[in-house]
Amino acid sequence: MQNEFTDSLTARLVAHCFQRAAQPLPKAIETIAAHTLLDWWGVLLAGWEDPAVAMLEAEILDEGCKPQSTLLGSHARTSAMNAALVNGMASHMLDFDDVHLRSRVHPSVPLWPAIVALAQRERLSGKRMLAAFVTGVEMQSRIAVVMGEEHYREGWHNTATLGMFGATTAAALLLGLDQAQTCHAIGLCATQAGGLRAAFGTPCKPFHAGRAAAAGIQSASLAKRGFESHPDMLACASGFMQLYGNRPDAAAMERALEDPGRYEASAIVFKYNASCYGTQAPIEAAKRLCNVLHGNTSEIESIHIAIEPQYISVCCIAEPHSPSEARFSISHVVALALAGWSTVDARSFSPAAFNDPTLRRLRARIHVRAESTMRRANAQVELVLMDGSRHIEYFDASRPEPDLQLQERGLLDKARVLFRMRMSAQRADSHIEALLHIAAEPDVAAFIERLAPSPA
Repeated sequence: MQNEFTDSLTARLVAHCFQRAAQPLPKAIETIAAHTLLDWWGVLLAGWEDPAVAMLEAEILDEGCKPQSTLLGSHARTSAMNAALVNGMASHMLDFDDVHLRSRVHPSVPLWPAIVALAQRERLSGKRMLAAFVTGVEMQSRIAVVMGEEHYREGWHNTATLGMFGATTAAALLLGLDQAQTCHAIGLCATQAGGLRAAFGTPCKPFHAGRAAAAGIQSASLAKRGFESHPDMLACASGFMQLYGNRPDAAAMERALEDPGRYEASAIVFKYNASCYGTQAPIEAAKRLCNVLHGNTSEIESIHIAIEPQYISVCCIAEPHSPSEARFSISHVVALALAGWSTVDARSFSPAAFNDPTLRRLRARIHVRAESTMRRANAQVELVLMDGSRHIEYFDASRPEPDLQLQERGLLDKARVLFRMRMSAQRADSHIEALLHIAAEPDVAAFIERLAPSPA
């Protein structure tokens, strides 16, 4: 029985993650992790006003729980698990959070809600939080290597199904579980895994992120109490990988542990438009084409957009009727970009935008096609003007920014916009500075009390 906790794929992945967590983080990886925390906090605050978040918060507060952790948008307190649920949903509400393309997971939204809630409850340090985040990214990303593209293609939402494992591993680390307990926690997580891509364009998609974060805390907490599961629920017969991953073979499973020196967090990419990642490259290509329009969209005869085939079933809602649908509509967000509208402001995803005559006319002229040779998160946009001229732009949104100072400048600009939706410019700048330097914080509970004080 002991070998199951040392030799199985689950045990080897846990060992890899714990070994990674035991080492000091390289400065660049610590910086990236702090960038993700800042970005996550900003998109959470911006997403808090959505009616679906208010419904979930009301349901949670009606239940009543020990006031352990903070709902960061309202400053109310609830249990750590419920705080992770609501904060997780709010932070994915605008689909403005970061991505990890190799895994097809939005890494921060299942991880940070669980980590922050537990770190506050347990009064842990900022450095512990950053290490837990990097560890969680390792687990969910390396499981994704085994699952391959088939898992997503079959209709699973990776942020939900794989993000749970990252949140569970991060929670296990923060709660001090040993390797055997963590294997049980992973099994507990595996038997709860779910989340369907059919929910995209509805509030269920961000709810997936909150559920993944909450399940991570619950799985690790139960395992700490002695709750057991199969010790290798990932790779056993009829386990998670077989049922959810089209029966991967032993070679595929070994690939999960390849290149152990690689930090998966180094592959995180940030968004600068508040919509599905599949829309980012078309938006940026369209912005470049604005140079030939000089503000005159009436000159456009047609717009032809080529994307990778899988995004056809993800973000091609032709005529959106809700903010959630609009964030999954290439036609809508490209129309916004060409017309000079913001791709961040809430008004751009409101009925005013859906019914705007210019935007409606542009959406009707947009034709989106799948291009089998198109690489992940790339797009080509072609404008055909009334005079017959054609103008083409290509954009690659798949690559992380190698210059972390440049990345930080972009994230600071984004964060200022998001934080200032909820607070004064001076207070926003203070929050942003504090989050960037979270590694120096000895007590996350005191830190959150300064940023989000409890209601009187």
